[in-house]
Amino acid sequence: MNVDFIPESWGWKQEFFSAWNAAVVNEKEFSAQEEGSVTGPDSVPMPARVTGREFHQYEVVCPDFSGRPGFPRMQTVPGIYGDVRVSGRFDYTAASRAEYPVPGDWVLVECEAGAFRINAVLSRRSALSRTAAGPKTEEQVLAANLDMVCLVFALDGGRNFLERLLERALVAARNSGASVCVVLNKADLAPEEEKEYALAAVAYAAPDVPAVCVSAKTGEGIDILMQFLSPGDTIGVLGKSGVGKSALVNALAAYGSGKNGPGAAQCVAQSTATCTGLCAVDGTDTEKTAGTAESTGPAAKEGHIREADHRGRHTTTSSRLYRLPSGILMIDSPGIRELKIWGRTDSVDDGFPEIAELAGRCRFSDCSHTGEPGCAVLEALAEGQIDESRYRAWLNLQREQQWMERRTNDQARRAEKEKWKRISKFQKELKRSR
Repeated sequence: MNVDFIPESWGWKQEFFSAWNAAVVNEKEFSAQEEGSVTGPDSVPMPARVTGREFHQYEVVCPDFSGRPGFPRMQTVPGIYGDVRVSGRFDYTAASRAEYPVPGDWVLVECEAGAFRINAVLSRRSALSRTAAGPKTEEQVLAANLDMVCLVFALDGGRNFLERLLERALVAARNSGASVCVVLNKADLAPEEEKEYALAAVAYAAPDVPAVCVSAKTGEGIDILMQFLSPGDTIGVLGKSGVGKSALVNALAAYGSGKNGPGAAQCVAQSTATCTGLCAVDGTDTEKTAGTAESTGPAAKEGHIREADHRGRHTTTSSRLYRLPSGILMIDSPGIRELKIWGRTDSVDDGFPEIAELAGRCRFSDCSHTGEPGCAVLEALAEGQIDESRYRAWLNLQREQQWMERRTNDQARRAEKEKWKRISKFQKELKRSR
């Protein structure tokens, strides 16, 4: 087995096996309808993980599953493959863009006519999502199969640490299904009182979430942050441009090397080096270029901020998965301009525990907390027990979530109906073409 491509080192977990097996069964059913026979074991699509995406072109890593119980003969040489696209059937049957692969996804890949194609996305263990920007209400998945989401803020002044954004980000992170950690970057530029204020704000908003002050530039606090991360775990980062997300990835990659700053990280990531892979197609071998696992450059490109308002530029233009020398997997994402919540309503209460507790004491179970008699929340607000700004933020998030759920429930029903109409039409066309 190729040690650089051991599945667990790329985030493979045993629970993905059943998802892969179920997806393979679906593939065989489609193939049987299309060709009139079930595909053989040599054509079984193998699992691969998406490491990058540029529009509708993907980069995937194919781990080495050879010799593993339940897996057939490997179709491909383990490696990193670029210029991968979804199959025509996938593109035709996808109901929304949230169903398309994103970095972190495990997918089924197959070699067709010398080119890799993604046939399906395996069920996600977790997904970091937001409501997509624009007038249309739909989910935008930022990263998938995360074990932890690091919410990154900066302590260098300006608007890089906002309590209202922290509250929103906590809701989004909790909705992902992953654990959460708040990272307060650029600690070397902040006085002690500002650090203490930020840590207190996080503790007040989320008592159960760890918060760490770090400096990606000097390495301060990186050792503390590493205590929350484990080899083989996939970590996503979420934050505005200029808070130092890419610098944090580089600092984590350089941890233990005695070096800090950009250029110090010797990351196991995508490389320009190539090797020859083989794709088994109808018993023949087709050459395919595959990237090696080792890289000698910085893990992530870093940008600069404007001195006037400490705002950053969008240096990172697409999400990308990196495997660091420590074995930790990091997904670096572009900075967010806005963060509209996507997901369940009760996660809002998790970010406002003091208000959620009071809401359970109201006289009416359907209390809107805006004027009903016997409202424990309004009584506490009048007595100064809760902060008015947090109360207003809680109300806004509640209303936003409830409105979004009403919209998406109707849209989901229409999308599911339309999806199965397309699938039925596709199957009828196949039967007529035989």
